[in-house]
Amino acid sequence: MLKAYAVENLRAGMIVGRDVMDESANVLIGSGTVMTKELIYNLLDRPIFKIYIEEEEAIIDIPGNEFLLDDDYITCYNDVYHKLEHMFLALSEHGTFDVNELQAIMDEKNFRELCDGAKAVSQIHNMTREGSVLVNHCLHVGILAGLMGKWLNWSVLDQYNLVIAGLFLDIGKMRISKDILEKKGRLTPEEFDMVKKHTQFGHDMIGMTTLSANRDIMEGVLQHHERCDGSGYPHNLQADQISRFGRVLAILDIYDAMAGDRVFAKRRSPFDVFVILYDDILNGKLDTEYGVLFIKNLCHALNGNWVSLSNGERGRIVYIDESRVTSLPVVQTTRGEFIDLNTTRSIKIDSILTAREISA
Repeated sequence: MLKAYAVENLRAGMIVGRDVMDESANVLIGSGTVMTKELIYNLLDRPIFKIYIEEEEAIIDIPGNEFLLDDDYITCYNDVYHKLEHMFLALSEHGTFDVNELQAIMDEKNFRELCDGAKAVSQIHNMTREGSVLVNHCLHVGILAGLMGKWLNWSVLDQYNLVIAGLFLDIGKMRISKDILEKKGRLTPEEFDMVKKHTQFGHDMIGMTTLSANRDIMEGVLQHHERCDGSGYPHNLQADQISRFGRVLAILDIYDAMAGDRVFAKRRSPFDVFVILYDDILNGKLDTEYGVLFIKNLCHALNGNWVSLSNGERGRIVYIDESRVTSLPVVQTTRGEFIDLNTTRSIKIDSILTAREISA
């Protein structure tokens, strides 16, 4: 790998990587020459300002799973996942759930572990989603809701309620045929109309439980597909007609649905999703305050994650300029090269890598 050095920064022992020419294009020092103090002194007397030096490529070791996945986090996630799955089945089959299971999920230890800032973002991207796509999506939205509640400086009670609303966000899909939910092709208008009913189904299912008295949770589940410009469903509400829970959950739902593994589509780079979210903000579909806050804080939390690049390489996010909402990161590849994706537009992030993908 060639690296340019100012002449005054050269050191004896360096290996010249490209012929050094004089003013008449004559070779002064040939490629492969080992620099000496005498050669460096001679160069200082000439109008030559930089020399290309051959350097060994720095290979960045990709860490093993033990550095990417936190055992305590995974144990907590799996425990909550199984409890949530059991509650979904109970609600679908019997119209109720065990309140003690919900209390166990919302136990302070679980809440603190799962919604632990940057670690939470790293873990939910590093994990491979196994089991129910629906349950995993709702659990991820619940975790993101816990982060968002903290970023908004909401009261602890509001944070807890937002998490619960996120956990039950798509419970209404339990009443929709898997053939429709898992269909790989384009949905027919009739099928899409059925899918859109999941918000009302979810609201009705939660309405049969002790959560029915909690207006924030009920509105969050019902309104997470409403849009500020009135283009959403089920009631085409606009801006302030939509509850704060509905406006927040709309953002979290879109993000996880696009950035995570899905049955019918490849997951996207979070930074591609940010562009989509920001377009929806500018077009008046999503809440500006909540949307910008989410993108900025999640960008910060993505620092350090491993990514796959469109040129086939792998790298680690090392810097993101948080002064711009749609700023792209600087990535250090496994060869030690730093790529600023804001200026190198020919290379893009394909996706955040899971621990399994990194170790493969």
